[in-house]
Amino acid sequence: MKLTIALLLTLLGSLSFGSELQKLIDFALEHNPRLKSYESLERSFKYRAEFSRSLPNPQLALSLNNLDTERYFPDKRNPMSSFGLYLSQKYVLPTKRVKSSEIFLQKSSEVSIMQEKYRKELIKKLKVLYWEFSYSFEMERILKDTEKEILFLIDITEEKYRYGKSILSDLILLKVELLKVKEMLAKAQRLRETTLERIYALAGGEPELRGEELITLAFPGSFSVDENVDVKLVNEKLKTIKREIERAKVEHFPDLFLSAGYAVRPEIPNLFTFRVGLTVPVWKGKREDMLVLEKQERYNAKKLEFEDVKLKVMGEFSALESSYRISSEILQTIEKEIEEKKKEIEALLIAYEYEKTDIRDILRAYRLLWSLEFDRAKLIKEINQIVAKAEALQ
Repeated sequence: MKLTIALLLTLLGSLSFGSELQKLIDFALEHNPRLKSYESLERSFKYRAEFSRSLPNPQLALSLNNLDTERYFPDKRNPMSSFGLYLSQKYVLPTKRVKSSEIFLQKSSEVSIMQEKYRKELIKKLKVLYWEFSYSFEMERILKDTEKEILFLIDITEEKYRYGKSILSDLILLKVELLKVKEMLAKAQRLRETTLERIYALAGGEPELRGEELITLAFPGSFSVDENVDVKLVNEKLKTIKREIERAKVEHFPDLFLSAGYAVRPEIPNLFTFRVGLTVPVWKGKREDMLVLEKQERYNAKKLEFEDVKLKVMGEFSALESSYRISSEILQTIEKEIEEKKKEIEALLIAYEYEKTDIRDILRAYRLLWSLEFDRAKLIKEINQIVAKAEALQ
């Protein structure tokens, strides 16, 4: 029955703990300004894609043509002089405009993955800080229990001192130990406040947090390197360079230049002018072909980077998995040591009543117990931080 109640309490604590952490994450995802900035950046590339599909603005020009040095305006005595109105338009072939647009659409996809990457990084940092925040409460709990135990030792030592069965230095030793505990309590408070301020900075606000008892989390089971955001981001960059290569391959296609003009001449017939021009890829071998080769080399380099990132991510996940396994084994050992140390202290306290041991031996045993409890709390915090880092790689 007691075991069932204990399991239920642990489960309820776990649910409350996870609930508060999830609320913190939801708050940060809603209020973090940098996360929102990616939405604007993504839209900017989509607008640029629309811009790339359009033609350049036409040019409208007014002119005074063929004026002589004696007259500064068109005159009938100079039949070549005229007032001119000209309209010109550069026409970029649709295939070039569409391929340019596809580059920016692909870059908007890159931004989407960048946002996902930052979101996972934000969640990881929040989890790591939250475990640190909860660890400060666990430190405080251990220290308050330590304080009670020292006060208990002081009470029994004072009683023995009154009957001449203890010496003054034993009391002084215990009171100095009590002062050390108070100092460590202040450090735990400082850790909590500084960690909380860092959480607020990441969350973009000040959500209410109270922390919970540390509970060891399970290591994430499934892992696919292709779903990792770093791998996905490099893959998107590969697609962008591929779009750039396709655009570079049509760079030598001619651009057309269309213009029309109307010349007004005094007292003589007016003139129309029509002109069609195009770019000629005379230097294609030294210009456009080099541009294609440059993009292809960038693509080859990015492919090698892609393989490197995959290896790095797989290695990091495996390292975290090993670290989790070893830390869990150490935690089991520490928990067994704590149980043994508690039994030893019980025996020493009984022996102390019958003056079979010294208060210093009891204090020494307590110090080892407190140290083990701190090690256990720190190890649980580190295990949960390992889990947070592993989840960010998924």
